[in-house]
Amino acid sequence: MDDFAWMLHDEAGGDLRSTETFSSKEEAEAWMGDHWSELLDEGAESVTLRRGDESLYRMGLREE
Repeated sequence: MDDFAWMLHDEAGGDLRSTETFSSKEEAEAWMGDHWSELLDEGAESVTLRRGDESLYRMGLREE
């Protein structure tokens, strides 16, 4: 089974970098819950959760 990772995107939607990998979706989502504000400070505006080459979903890091 493929690992999960977050792809970070800048304001224009361009890729910034990928995070470390996680063995489960739950682990990846828990990590995001703990680190989203640090990612904003790094310049990320949105993230996509990926499993291998598959994009599962994208979300913004700022409150709507």
